[in-house]
Order: sequence, then C-alpha cells, then structure tokens
Amino acid sequence: MEANAETTQPSLPVRLLKVFFSPGELFAALRQKPVWVGAMLAAAVVVGLAMAVIPSDLWMEVARNQMIESGQEVPPGFESSGPIVKVFSVLGGVIGTPIMMFVLAGIITLVFTFLAGGEGRYKQYLSMVAHASIISAVGALITVPLKLAAGDPSITLSLGTFFSFLEEGYLFRVLKMLDLFALWSYVVMAIGVTKIDPKRSMGFALGFFLLFAVAFALIFGSFGG
Repeated sequence: MEANAETTQPSLPVRLLKVFFSPGELFAALRQKPVWVGAMLAAAVVVGLAMAVIPSDLWMEVARNQMIESGQEVPPGFESSGPIVKVFSVLGGVIGTPIMMFVLAGIITLVFTFLAGGEGRYKQYLSMVAHASIISAVGALITVPLKLAAGDPSITLSLGTFFSFLEEGYLFRVLKMLDLFALWSYVVMAIGVTKIDPKRSMGFALGFFLLFAVAFALIFGSFGG
C-alpha cells in the first residue's frame, strides 16, 4: 500500500521520527496519503524485540511466584517450559500489536466519524494509530533495563511509578496501568484527529483519549486483586 504513495510522502524512517518531533506535520501529510503498513510492522517488530530480550527464566520466576502466592502448586517440569513461554510471549507481542491497532482505529472511527459526525475515514485513523503506536513500542524497549534490574518483566514507567509509596491495591494497579509512553501516544493521536478532521477541537480529541486510557485502567486494574 505504501508503494502507491507519492514521492513527496516522507519515507518510513522520517515518518517515525516525525511522530516524536512534529506529529502535526506528519498527520497532515497522512491525511492525504494514509499509509500504515510500514509503521505497523515497525511497531510490531520493536515490541517483539522488547519481549525477546527478556530472559525466559525471568518470566518463569515471576509466574512461579504468582502461583505460589495464589496457593497453587507448581507443576513438575514447570521451569523447563521457559523457552516455549518466551516464544509465545514474543509472538503474542508481534501479533497482538497490529490487532490492537485495528481495533483502536475502529473505535476512533466509530466515535469521531459515526457518532460525532466527523470527516475521518477508517484508513486515515488506522494510519494515525499505526504511526503513533511507535511511541509505546519504543517505550517498551527503553524500559527493558528497568525490567531486568527489578527482576520483573511487567514493570513499566507509569503514573504508579510516582506513587510507589501506596499499598498494593486497586488504586495502585490503576495507576500502574496508566503507562507514560501510552499516554504520550494518546496525546499524539489527539493531534492526529485534529489534522485528519480539522473541525475537531484538540480539547474534545484529547478528552476522549484520556477518558479511554482511564476507563481501560479502571477495568483492567480490577484484575489481580
């Protein structure tokens, strides 16, 4: 699909850089030529790489501790399944990342185009989501040293990082779900919405994405308690 883009369309590396430094300019260009394949694959590869560099024994140690804490018996041969778990973790990241992009683009199209009467098309929002998602993907890679140092592959840089003094509970889990890189990507997506649908205000777009992030955290934060 990207091969059909005009020669004036920025190359993939340039587009990925623009996500961080000039997202408004990028999304204005993508409004005319909403390419998405390259960005989607790049984000999926980076997420897969971030998962691949986590040692399998670290994943297994965390899973083992969770089983013990929940009163479950660790089955025989559990430790030897580490490589298999790692392969499925990497594949889950590589495959799950694009799936989430398709779903999120659909939600955005539903809200801004069908419910709010906007002008954006699904392909335009998919292009926006695919490019903005590189922020979260790079964030996953950047936090790998933190995960290794803490011995916990689930650690992220989130609002919970600044409230580590809180006791483990629902509120703390919700704060941990609000990943800083994901929030950054949502702000960038809000900018993208205003470029794809110029009549849409930044306040409305940003409000939607922040509400989406909080709702997601509230729902999934209820698990694990």
